Amino acid sequence: MGNSCATPSTEKPKLIYWAVHGRSDFCQAMLYAGNIEFELDEDTANAWPAAKEETPFGQIPILKHGGLTIGQGGAINRYCARLAGLYPIDVQAAAQCDMFLEEVMDIFGGLFKGKFAEGDKAAAWKMLEEEFLPKHFGLLEKNLKSSGKPFLGGDKPNAADVAFWAVYNIYTKASVNTEAAIAECPTLKATLAETEKLGNLVNFPDRHLYFSADPSNGAY
Repeated sequence: MGNSCATPSTEKPKLIYWAVHGRSDFCQAMLYAGNIEFELDEDTANAWPAAKEETPFGQIPILKHGGLTIGQGGAINRYCARLAGLYPIDVQAAAQCDMFLEEVMDIFGGLFKGKFAEGDKAAAWKMLEEEFLPKHFGLLEKNLKSSGKPFLGGDKPNAADVAFWAVYNIYTKASVNTEAAIAECPTLKATLAETEKLGNLVNFPDRHLYFSADPSNGAY
């Protein structure tokens, strides 16, 4: 059995979501890294749930590209990575990329522990900064060192590296001391710096905050 391979639409992708640092940063980072122009449709997001019945699973983000409509963040992230030339073709390399993508999403999930902590929220954010991030950054550092390669993607950065850049950026924007967390991970820190040189990633825009470790911020 063969796989059909449709050519992606030449139209500009449209991402329906709010202009906030959050779960859509991952697919947007893929597009920025690949110099892929896209439209962020905030109007539809701000009118939510008016368009709910038009979405695959009644939730956003969704991505529209030509006649294609995609729901579910992981699917959107991988599609954007493919558009940007960042997703491996080789099945084993793709599996390893997926492994790191899942780890990055585990790191992202930690933000909800801070935002929705019951009781002492400051302690929850401190735990993320002093325990959670160093633990997960350390695991990525270990994998980089054991591979002997400069990137999670191997000899060159791929979607896994861009996803890590995105989650690191979200935590940084949330006033978490990411620099302290990555201080003991020199290989990962170098990977992060080199990944930021991809495409137009260095110009990734500042968005509104959904997560913040700063008690004076409304997103706290």
